[in-house]
Amino acid sequence: MNKMKPLFLALIMLTASLAGCLGGETEILDEDGDGVADNLDLCPGTSVAAEPTENELIDSDGCNSYQFDDDGDDANNVADLCPMTPAGESVDKDGCSQSQLDDDEDGVMNDADLCTYTPAEETVNADGCSQSQLDDDADGVMNNLDLCPLTPAGETVDADGCYWGDFDDDGDGVKNSDDLCPNTPAGETFDTDGCTQWQRDDSDGDGVMNSLDFCQLTPAGVTVATDGCHGGSVVTWGWARGGGVPYGMYGVAGDITVGAEGSELSSRVTQIASTERSFAALKSDGSVVTWGSYPYQNNYVSLETTESTDVIEIYSTRYAFAGLKSDGSVITWGLGSHGGDSAYWFSNSNSIWDEDENLSSNVIDIFSTRSAFAALKSDGSVVTWGLNIEGGATTYMDGNLSSNVTDIFSTNTAFAALKSDGSVVTWGQFLYGGDSSSVTANLSSGVTQIYSTNASFAAVKSDGSVVTWGYASYGGDSSSMSANLSSGITKIYSTDSAFAAVKSDGSVVTWGSADHGGDSSSVSSELTGVIEIYSTNSSFAAVKSDGSVVTWGSVDHGGDSSSVSSELTGVMEIYSTDTAFAAVKSDGSVITWGSVAHGGDSSSVSANLSSGVTQIYSTNTAFAAVKSDGSVVTWGSANHGGDSSSVSSELTGVIEIYSTDTAFAAIVEID
Repeated sequence: MNKMKPLFLALIMLTASLAGCLGGETEILDEDGDGVADNLDLCPGTSVAAEPTENELIDSDGCNSYQFDDDGDDANNVADLCPMTPAGESVDKDGCSQSQLDDDEDGVMNDADLCTYTPAEETVNADGCSQSQLDDDADGVMNNLDLCPLTPAGETVDADGCYWGDFDDDGDGVKNSDDLCPNTPAGETFDTDGCTQWQRDDSDGDGVMNSLDFCQLTPAGVTVATDGCHGGSVVTWGWARGGGVPYGMYGVAGDITVGAEGSELSSRVTQIASTERSFAALKSDGSVVTWGSYPYQNNYVSLETTESTDVIEIYSTRYAFAGLKSDGSVITWGLGSHGGDSAYWFSNSNSIWDEDENLSSNVIDIFSTRSAFAALKSDGSVVTWGLNIEGGATTYMDGNLSSNVTDIFSTNTAFAALKSDGSVVTWGQFLYGGDSSSVTANLSSGVTQIYSTNASFAAVKSDGSVVTWGYASYGGDSSSMSANLSSGITKIYSTDSAFAAVKSDGSVVTWGSADHGGDSSSVSSELTGVIEIYSTNSSFAAVKSDGSVVTWGSVDHGGDSSSVSSELTGVMEIYSTDTAFAAVKSDGSVITWGSVAHGGDSSSVSANLSSGVTQIYSTNTAFAAVKSDGSVVTWGSANHGGDSSSVSSELTGVIEIYSTDTAFAAIVEID
């Protein structure tokens, strides 16, 4: 406005000069009544207040402060809270640009602030970011919480931002990431790579050093994988109709290629999967061999030999199998309504939906409920089949499962899919976890892990809080413990109907069926320093940092360990049947308790369990312990795997043991 003044004055002088030359007289006008003649008024139309404020006072040019904009930002001087806005910058209604504002008051103006919502009092860097807003190693844990700030890209980390490579599992002073021999025995002399001389040696001459060789009895001349294994033969025992005899498929003819001698299981078996009553063995050439029984012959789908090639992993429901092949396709067999036929899903109205095409490629993992499968594809979509009501159909959730799914979890009859944005999608039996509508808002983001009982889910969020849904008495209602579950939860364990959550301070929070472990009040004072929890169907056993054990839940099913409490020291690992526990101690001995008939009483084999045990497996009612020399010790229900005397001479060089509900199958190294 001030730049216009010389021009107006020049015009006024010119007008006066012309008037003098013409000899006329000029009338002085002031149309806006501001006391400044129109010919001198640089701000015509100025409003004149009866009692003007300081900003309404009129200057000699006929202007007040409301009519000036010194910084040219379209906000008059009176309204402009930022009177020196740089030219060209957009401003808000107060005349302020982003270079003049600092919304989070961190000392960095908005236009330069990369972290615009910095919490009060936190120190920031030049970009306006505090440590709680930065994740330098991109591991999902912010710097202020990250105990391991240099995590390599792509590694999975725990709540402290540490991945497996940051730890030293064998305590040899060499981090896992640098340790070429990750299982160095305590007290051994080792080199800078964490290896003893024996670990560097190759005892069986298969080209794999001992520390990495999981099959150290490989015959000369046999080609092995990088883990030193070539596959082995299979030894079975337990209930014949539950898979204890590998000579045929009981009740279903022509399903397998196993001959009278079980020749197909005599070599190169690398993995065994199981349903409730049957086994499926995967061989190193990608073929599959099955045996056991099914409860129904109707609606049974056989495994075609021509399909059984290039299989890399086998999954199962209660009565059906699904094989994932190396090309990402899926083959299925078993009871059709339980997932054995991927071409159909069964609804109450007998609707049919073809899924074969969707399972022809790009499947990367498979999950299951009791009677349905859910396949996760490489594009993050999900394909389901099997019993509709138990998760085999997702029609009402299709849009939410078309992309970005990263993991899937299940109860007996419902699925919960975790997406990349931390949200959760559920389907299946509504009452038992398939309906999460009551907690939808809480599951819209931030979920990192999901756990389950038979009929309910518990989701842990990134802030350490827990969200539950499903059947209330099975853990779906945690309202009574909500205050204790609002933060600090690191991991959750479960029985069939109760949850036990471990907090970062080593304390434990329980809820669900009181009789099945949901009520730990009787041992609450003892539940400190807990590092791991194990369970039977209805009781929990917590291992503390000092190697002691605390139990609660169903007294007859492992919840009462008072009879062996003095022996439960130095415990390293605990295993279970449905109703009994077996603890392995640091000296390799085993302590058992719980249901006597189902593995809680090991007195008949106590001498064999006094040392050297490295791993224990179980059916519903029996245990099988593998010793360091590759031998096996069994106890519990004799008919369901607790008596292995008929095959004891064959149980040497055991690599791994698998089980159905009532039978065992061991892969053993070939002599």
